[in-house]
Amino acid sequence: MKKMFVFDYDGTYYRNFLELKENMNLMNSVRSQGHLLVIATGRSYESFMKEANRFSLNYDYLILASGALVLDQEKVIRSYPMAMDLVIGVDQLLEPLKKRCHSHLFIDEFKNSSVLSELDQVIKMSYTLFKEEGSFEVRALINDYTKEKLKTYVVSGETQDYIEIISSDTNKAVAIKVLLDYLEEDYRVITAGDSENDLEMLEAFDGYLMSNHDKRLQTKGLKVIDSIEAIINLELKNQSK
Repeated sequence: MKKMFVFDYDGTYYRNFLELKENMNLMNSVRSQGHLLVIATGRSYESFMKEANRFSLNYDYLILASGALVLDQEKVIRSYPMAMDLVIGVDQLLEPLKKRCHSHLFIDEFKNSSVLSELDQVIKMSYTLFKEEGSFEVRALINDYTKEKLKTYVVSGETQDYIEIISSDTNKAVAIKVLLDYLEEDYRVITAGDSENDLEMLEAFDGYLMSNHDKRLQTKGLKVIDSIEAIINLELKNQSK
């Protein structure tokens, strides 16, 4: 059976430039055998395409904004806009936070803006906080306000945390299932990631947790692996099983 490799980008497919080049060469070979590479990232279209152009990335499909946008190149397969009353309410709720925030961003399918009124719809809200600014308290505040009608992730970095807010109707696992329905073919799905916004797809598809993972995920009982190369060696070695 052909395989669909679904990899998170930052901290998984791209950890450093040398490893990225090795992963690209490896996955180009894997794709030539008829398997698929899907990049599933929290990045927006604008942000990811800067990476794609910078490194000449090759891939088959994209899952962006932590599952809120599924793309076949630039064709939208599915997107998940949030209710604007909730977006406006959360924006007002977090207004005092913006003064302490490293940055904030409203994201649509192909456009980003720091000004909400510039967008007709929003598929993701993003706030970048320094570690000491209480990311988990912010998440609790958002969840209480929205009654969990929106999904809030805390993606941890070395010096900053990224608060990602998307529709509760989606996540990376949901987006993979949307993509499978779109393709109308059978693929064995292999996933890998390192952060909280990868958890649903790792659990749904028995995926691999990268060794540099967010330590909060240690209790989830996931398979831990060192590299993309190790995943490919395991999965293609066992492809006849």
